[in-house]
Amino acid sequence: MLKKIISPIIIFLVLAGACFEVGKAVEMPMLFFDFPSLIIVLVIAAAYSFSNQVNKLVEFGNGAVYAGWLALLIGFIAMSIEFANTNLDYKVLMEANSVLWLGVFYGYSIRLILNTYKN
Repeated sequence: MLKKIISPIIIFLVLAGACFEVGKAVEMPMLFFDFPSLIIVLVIAAAYSFSNQVNKLVEFGNGAVYAGWLALLIGFIAMSIEFANTNLDYKVLMEANSVLWLGVFYGYSIRLILNTYKN
C-alpha cells in the first residue's frame, strides 16, 4: 500500500522539479503551465474514464494521452493559422511551438503517475 502512495508522489515531484528548473534556467517560470491545454487533457481524460467499466484510474491515464495528442493537433491548426496571419514570423512560430507540446507532456505525465496504481 505504501508503494502505491510513495511512487506517484516521487514521480510527480521529479517531474515538477525538472519543469521548475528548466523554467528557471530559461528565465520563464511559467514555461510548463498552460491552463487551456491542461483543461483539455483533464476533461477528455475524465470523459474517457467514464466510458469504460474497467479500472478508472488506468483509463483516465489512457484518456489523458489521447487528449494530449488531440490538444497537439488543435494547437497545430491554431499555429498554422497564426503563422499565416503573422507573415511567416519565425519568432511567433517558435513561441507557439513551445506551448504546442504541453498537452502531450501533460497526458503522458498523468498516465505515468496513474500507471503506478495499476498493480
